[in-house]
Amino acid sequence: MHVLLLTDSWPDTSGPMLPQRVADIAASAWGDAQPADAVTSIAVGDGGPRSADALSGPVTAVGDVEAVAAGQSLFLRPGGSAPRWNPGHLSDALFALARDASRGERTVVVPVGDADLAGDATAVWGESFTHARQALRQLPLEVLVTSSRPLLGLKGMSAAVRDRREKDHALALAAQEQERRWSEIAREVDAALPRPLVGPARLSDVPGSGAAHGLAYCLGAVGARVLPASARLARAAGASDLSADLVIAITGSLTPHTLDEGVTHAASAIAGARGVPCAVLGVELGVGKRDLMAAGVASAHEGQVGADALAEHVRRVARTWSPAR
Repeated sequence: MHVLLLTDSWPDTSGPMLPQRVADIAASAWGDAQPADAVTSIAVGDGGPRSADALSGPVTAVGDVEAVAAGQSLFLRPGGSAPRWNPGHLSDALFALARDASRGERTVVVPVGDADLAGDATAVWGESFTHARQALRQLPLEVLVTSSRPLLGLKGMSAAVRDRREKDHALALAAQEQERRWSEIAREVDAALPRPLVGPARLSDVPGSGAAHGLAYCLGAVGARVLPASARLARAAGASDLSADLVIAITGSLTPHTLDEGVTHAASAIAGARGVPCAVLGVELGVGKRDLMAAGVASAHEGQVGADALAEHVRRVARTWSPAR
């Protein structure tokens, strides 16, 4: 049996383990339990700013940003070990890549997830939106998100600020101010963009445009395609091209949000395309059986924190799904 393991981080007592370490532990543990199985274990980023850490490829510094080459794409990440995007640093890197003839036709991919920023999102435009759109018009650009939230509206970015905290007066005022500010920005920017033939007429209504405090919208305004992160990252890691008899997602926390947007979504899509089962391993399972079935997941298995617990958890699941004959 060929088993495909897709991993993101796993909680440890000292902090989350990186996806590649999780992938290595899982492959070794499954092999110990079921040595007759062919196991492919692939680290997939969580869709956030550090997603390129899970990719193997040459790394190039572009100012305060790093670019990881994967196939015909360059995946960007904050320089050093910074956990958040600085829109000013990202702006400098994009302008530099647009001027760099040696980049060739490679698509530039910016994973933003739905993370906080180290600065205001509009700083990614540099001087102005019109200047940025002109300067970056020839740069093939994608922005990866882990949220389907649009920029504006009842389910937009400002609604997320007060979600389940409607009685907090200060948050309500902050949400109103945020809606006002972005409405003014979108009024000018949306009008300057070409109308698409399909989908929402305005960029501010596009699902995912409100991710990362509006950074997805700002990148979309200069020509980036707004894409769900999980499927794109799995494809970049080569998982989409592999055959498998069983697909397993290994993730720290399984919530309704991560079920829809995380590595589990990518695993279930790959399994569904091949007509094979998909299961998920996690520490915190906050999703019911009905939602799992709707997402194409056959079962969920709950483990414990730490590397040793992860290995034992994988061995137990291996014996469940691939019993000795």
